[in-house]
Formats: sequence, C-alpha cells, structure tokens
Amino acid sequence: MRAVKRGLTLVTMMIALLGACYGAAAQVATTMIQDTVYRADGTPANGTVVVTWPTFTTAAGQAVAAGNTSVTLGPNGALSLLLTANVGASPAGSYYTAVLHLDDGTTSQQYWVVPVSGTPVTLATIESQVLPTSVAMQTASKQYVDQAIAQVSGGTGS
Repeated sequence: MRAVKRGLTLVTMMIALLGACYGAAAQVATTMIQDTVYRADGTPANGTVVVTWPTFTTAAGQAVAAGNTSVTLGPNGALSLLLTANVGASPAGSYYTAVLHLDDGTTSQQYWVVPVSGTPVTLATIESQVLPTSVAMQTASKQYVDQAIAQVSGGTGS
C-alpha cells in the first residue's frame, strides 16, 4: 500500500511539473516599454495612454488576441508597460495604436512596432516612422476625382 501511495505521489508530481513547464512554454514573451512622455513645451506630461492592437501571430508563432490596455503616466511623465513583440508578426504590418490623452487636453496618436527585447525599449525605438499601410492607404473612386476636378475647374468637366 505504501508503494502505491509513493507511486501516485510521484505521478502527481510529474504531472504538476509537466503542467508548469507547459504553462511556461505557452506564455507569450513581452517587451518592457519604458520612457518619459513630454508635452510639446518640453515639460513632463501627465495623463493616460490607451494602447489597442488587432489579432496577430508573433514571429515565434504564438497567437495574440485583439485587445487594449490603458496606462496612467507616472510621476514626471514616466511610462512603463509590457507589450508582446509584433516585429515580424503576421499579418505583415501589424502594429499597436497608442493614443496619448494628456491632462492639458491634448491628444496624439502613435503607431508602435515592438521588437523582441530582454531589456526595456524607449518610445523612439518603437514609434513607427512610416504610417502603417492600412492607415496610410486612402482610396478615391474615379467618379469622386472627376467630380472634384469639375468643381475646381468651374464645372466644365473638360
């Protein structure tokens, strides 16, 4: 009977150990974003940052559901948050949208592409310098363009 109890205890411990290993392997790696947010006049900002993202799959093949988070800026404009890396994600061109709501009433929008990093990264590192294709692309029909040209040229349409 004692041997059976030891066997069951061993099996239980192995299952728990395997479960812990699986749970650790299934976690999606995150990157720490740490920086100071400033107002246009150069003073540290106060307010919140709302970050949203679409569904994407990381470069490591891990699925990330669409979502959002809100972070309050700390003392002297301190920003600190964890996000899943989306560099190399699919669909290609995946990005985070960050809307900064400052206490002086100003808002601004940024597009972030987050690398895999074991050390904190700054906003300058993640802020996209090129507007994502899905945001930058604006389409106009031929009819719309023809009407706009006709209005500018006095309605002659020639």
